[in-house]
Amino acid sequence: MTTYQTMTLRSGTILEYAIVLPEDFNEAKTYPILLALPPGPQTKDMVQWGLSNYWAKTAQQRGWIVLSPVAPDGVLFFQGAEGVLPEFLAWTANLLKPEGGKYHLAGISNGGISAFRIALNRPELFHDLLVLPGFPQNDQDFQRLNTLTTLPVMMFVGENDDGWVQRMEATEAALNSLGGQVELEIVKAEGHVIQSLGGGERLFDFLEENR
Repeated sequence: MTTYQTMTLRSGTILEYAIVLPEDFNEAKTYPILLALPPGPQTKDMVQWGLSNYWAKTAQQRGWIVLSPVAPDGVLFFQGAEGVLPEFLAWTANLLKPEGGKYHLAGISNGGISAFRIALNRPELFHDLLVLPGFPQNDQDFQRLNTLTTLPVMMFVGENDDGWVQRMEATEAALNSLGGQVELEIVKAEGHVIQSLGGGERLFDFLEENR
């Protein structure tokens, strides 16, 4: 079941988000919870696109909760809105009891860039980091990759995704040199939207390993 809800941030800003619950959801139980950051302009339509194509079906089948926020006031989650995510997660943790006291983190395209930003800012909140695709957005982010060496990082990029492949290869090399746990898969015959990962089975296989 997917529904949309809102919370009011301390600043007064309204944050809208989608929540996907397992088929047999029991509010007394703890669940693995995925924070899924959407692509493109990170609008409600993009949240729904990500859920429909990658996250919702498999999450429900495997007993996961998915949270996917809409960029507040159109401000992307790597252009200032990343600052609201720790408050959002602290608030939802009181309601949903994330397994192990941490969240799993994933993002698609702009959501992947956003996922790197929030992981770099607050790595202690997360079990892992998954992007399809994504990379550190600027040199300042890139220079902070040492803060991610304790997080398993999985990156997917289509081989025809010009520009993204090179930046993700550089990210993989940097994390490896720092002793990180990182894997990059360059997916054959795919572009920016990686169709072969649709449905999310392989994505949740990675996430399940880090529960």
